Amino acid sequence: MLVKAIKNRIDIVTLAEKSGLELKRQGKRFIAFCPFHKDTNTPNLTIYPGTKTFKCYTCNKHGDVINFYTELKKLEGITIDNNQAIKELVREYDIKAIDVKYKSREVEQEARETNPGANTGDFTPIYEALQGLCGDLSAESLAYLTGSKRGLTPETIKQFKIFDIQEYKKAREILLIYGKDKLKQAGLLLSNNRFAFTKNKIVIPLIENEKIVSLRARFFDKGQDNPKLLKTITYTYPKIWSLPGISGKFFNVDILKTLKPGESVYLCEGEFDTMIAVQSGVKAIGLLGVSNYNPGMLTRLKDFDLIILLDTDEPGRKQSLIIAEDFYKLTGKPARVPKLPEGFKDLTEFKIKHPGPIKINWKPRTAPAR
Repeated sequence: MLVKAIKNRIDIVTLAEKSGLELKRQGKRFIAFCPFHKDTNTPNLTIYPGTKTFKCYTCNKHGDVINFYTELKKLEGITIDNNQAIKELVREYDIKAIDVKYKSREVEQEARETNPGANTGDFTPIYEALQGLCGDLSAESLAYLTGSKRGLTPETIKQFKIFDIQEYKKAREILLIYGKDKLKQAGLLLSNNRFAFTKNKIVIPLIENEKIVSLRARFFDKGQDNPKLLKTITYTYPKIWSLPGISGKFFNVDILKTLKPGESVYLCEGEFDTMIAVQSGVKAIGLLGVSNYNPGMLTRLKDFDLIILLDTDEPGRKQSLIIAEDFYKLTGKPARVPKLPEGFKDLTEFKIKHPGPIKINWKPRTAPAR
């Protein structure tokens, strides 16, 4: 409770300004030149008022207001640990026992104010806080995503705001400001309070109206992307871990706002095929698994020329025909269903072997047999 009282009372932005840092507002956050290393060309320190946390994306100093105070003291040549920092903050800000005992309602109110939608199922602030805490990709994750298996460019990775979980324990600790119940509702904490993305470390945001509405995380641990090859059997891990909010949604759906009626849009299976399609120069959205489809989703596509390019496995082929039939019933227009050359399971595999513009044979589908 004492730590909560400190976090409730002390504003990290005020503390930073009091220390002499010149802050510049950037959306919902502040940036500054990091005082913890020789940061002279680019302001790499980011302060997040919503979560009352900070992170430098160069020296990797990060944490809450207590950690921030501890690091500032080190600059003065005073080495203290967090327990000493707590005692000094209690004394400096005159945080009395009454603050500790009776601040719980105020803490809850502040959480609601800094986390809009805290009681409405809107987890955007939590997801965006996690993204901000994690920052740039690790060298290992970047090598995997740009390597021969995924073939993404750094520009594409940046465009889709991919990040990875490098220190999940630290991320979990900082996010606990939202409370365990809220993190469980958001899908980031499991029923046993274990952090969801312990080994599903590569995270792809699902963005709609320029806000992160959910997260999907790819299994990636020690350079391996296949959970079946894990030596430990303590827990099981899926290849893709989805948080609440993906049902009935497309990946990269905001691209539809840039299209005019009659323009072509590719419907791919999954995020990676969608990103590789966009990287190849076409407008594409993603179906987040063949089971995450319902005919009502097609109303968002009725004004466009639909090109369906799902995986070549049996579920993908069947779902392609179902979607094409539903599209024809809705619009009276045929959808195009290209066929990848024999031997390729999906668009990503094909494009890695055949870079450049997408050129695939296709034929219209109107009312195919199920």
